[in-house]
Amino acid sequence: MFKVLVEQWKANQEQKRAIAAERWEQEKRWREEDREEAKAREAAELEKKAEEEERTAEEKARADETYRYLYRAHLGVLRTAATISDVSLTCHEDTWTFLARRAFGTWSPEWLTSVAQDGSDVPGPTKKDVAFTKNPNLTPGRITKHENGMQTVEVSGDNLVAILERLWDGAYSRNPYKTLMDLDPNRSACGPLHARISRWLEDLEPGSASKPGHTLVLDERIEASGLT
Repeated sequence: MFKVLVEQWKANQEQKRAIAAERWEQEKRWREEDREEAKAREAAELEKKAEEEERTAEEKARADETYRYLYRAHLGVLRTAATISDVSLTCHEDTWTFLARRAFGTWSPEWLTSVAQDGSDVPGPTKKDVAFTKNPNLTPGRITKHENGMQTVEVSGDNLVAILERLWDGAYSRNPYKTLMDLDPNRSACGPLHARISRWLEDLEPGSASKPGHTLVLDERIEASGLT
C-alpha cells in the first residue's frame, strides 16, 4: 500500500513538473510574441514619424518657396512704388487711419494734416499728440475731406513704400515677435490692402514731366460718395 502511494506521489510530482514546464514554455512564447508585437509597433511608429517628418519637410519647402516667390513680388512692388512722385489716394477715412497708424504711428480720422499745429482751434494734431514712428511729412492741404467719410490723401512714393512695408509685415511676416506684438484687431485687412495696391502698381503706366502724379482709388465705397 505504501509503495502504491509513493508511486502515485511521484506520478503527481511528475505531472506538476510537466504542467509547470508547459506553462513556462507558454509564458516564454507569450513574452516572445509581446516582444515581436512591441518591435512591430515601434517600427510602425518610426515609419509613421519618418513619413510625417518627410511630409513636414516637403510642406515647409513648399511654404518657403511660396514665401520667397511672394517676397520677390513684394520687392518688385516696392521698387515700382519708390519711383512714383506722388499718388492721390482716395479712400474712406477709416481705411486711411488704419494705413497711417500702421505705417506712421499716431493718427486720427478727423485730422486734416499731419503737421503739428500751434493753436488748439486749428484742425490737426497738437504737438503732444504726435507720435510718428515715421513722419509722413504731409504738409497742410494734402488731405482733402469729402462727404460720406471719404477723403483724398496726397502721398509720396516714399510714403507708399512705408505703407506697403507695414502691410506686408502685418499679412506675411515670419517674425514671431512682430506677430505676437501686433494686437491690431483689423490686422486681417493688411493682406487684401497690400494685394490691391500691388495690383494697381503692376498695371501702372509711367507718368510724365507734365503729369507726374497718379490716382489710386483704394476703397470700393468710393462709388457711394459720388467722387467717381
